[in-house]
Amino acid sequence: MIAKDLIINANQLERDNIPLWDLHMHTTWTDGAQSAKEMHQAAIRSGLNYILFSEHARKSSGDWFPKFAQEVRFLEQDICKAFVGLETKVSDFKGSLDTTPEILSECDLVMASVHRFPGEEGVVKGFGETDPSESIKIETDLSLAVLENSDCDILGHPLGMSLRRFGQKPTIEDFRVIVKKAAKTGVAFEINSHYHPDPWMLIELCQEEGANISLGSNAHNVSEVGSINRILKGEEKAWQN
Repeated sequence: MIAKDLIINANQLERDNIPLWDLHMHTTWTDGAQSAKEMHQAAIRSGLNYILFSEHARKSSGDWFPKFAQEVRFLEQDICKAFVGLETKVSDFKGSLDTTPEILSECDLVMASVHRFPGEEGVVKGFGETDPSESIKIETDLSLAVLENSDCDILGHPLGMSLRRFGQKPTIEDFRVIVKKAAKTGVAFEINSHYHPDPWMLIELCQEEGANISLGSNAHNVSEVGSINRILKGEEKAWQN
């Protein structure tokens, strides 16, 4: 299986047949607690067949990203295949990504996530400068823009910043706006167990709209590896806001 095969249409997902993969994890290369090898071993213990290291990176990460990619490719691949990924932020309301062609060339899949809110002039605003009541609109606009970017394979934790950083509760119709656009562009809408308190609701929404999905735990340590799978199986409780 190649990496793009792990992006599936939501209608392929069945409650009694959850895919054994986790497409969102981080390591000590950035803000994770364990190495790529340790996270990979945790994936094997969890019974996963495929994982994606979606490491944080930006335009200034070209000095280390190829080394990270090489480390992932050198992992033992027989039991659990590990792919090289990138989680990079949406830079502006045009859907630009904070990355370079050289970094993109190393990746099997590229995830774009809203991590900061740029102002009208493109200057990144501090979280304290954003009115929480405006966060859903801002995050939606950034998400819709990056869904048009041909370098983007996965939209990371949609509306997750509004949920976790600003304590807002998007409605199902707020999510639907993004899901509809994702269905048109083919970019995967990530179901993220760290940011989304009701993963099945979002999966069912994606099924209604015929959108592609990606399943990720946003794992930053070995105990979180595969949490999306356990939550979807009902073996673990989802985060609640």
